[in-house]
Amino acid sequence: MVNENVLWEGKPFNYGFPSFTRYQITERRVIIEKGIFTKKREEIQLYRVRDITLKRNLLERILKFGDITIFSTDTTSPSYILRNIRKSVDVSDLLGQASESARLKYRAHELTEVQVQ
Repeated sequence: MVNENVLWEGKPFNYGFPSFTRYQITERRVIIEKGIFTKKREEIQLYRVRDITLKRNLLERILKFGDITIFSTDTTSPSYILRNIRKSVDVSDLLGQASESARLKYRAHELTEVQVQ
């Protein structure tokens, strides 16, 4: 999208080693790009995000980074892990708010229960 606002972008924290992975959260989707010579790009539409979890051990809490797992209804990537994200709590909260806004904007509500009478 040409007029798509980028809410956050970053790379994994690799303890000083170069990373060839780039993450981007826009108002519509999560974009993951990997690779040097051959680039692989994956996208998860935000309205498809069902749940977000954050995992951090003691060292990661001290250094303020962690792994964010996205669970979605996407067929190619039903779950995806954003690894070693700096300020992971803030990014996780931003992702949750953006996915809720996208569901409301596109009127994509999840059907969890069907009651038959």
